[in-house]
Amino acid sequence: MYNIITKPGCVHCVSAKQLLNAKGIDYTEQSIGSDITIEEVKAQYPGVASVPIITYNSEFVGGYVNLVERVENDGRQLLSE
Repeated sequence: MYNIITKPGCVHCVSAKQLLNAKGIDYTEQSIGSDITIEEVKAQYPGVASVPIITYNSEFVGGYVNLVERVENDGRQLLSE
């Protein structure tokens, strides 16, 4: 399952969630400030400086552009997993 780390007011975070919803792909969301702290994010993902931070079954995917590439290129495979 996908997990998306977001922050309020993030346009790309909203777009990532809309893409997954449109494709019927389940995900969980963690919002910085209410579900996870910025310190926890920095510790888990050193060197990552922007959101959304997207993982799939704990595997780092990347940001919104990476999600689009993955869903468009591997969508059939991911939906069956």
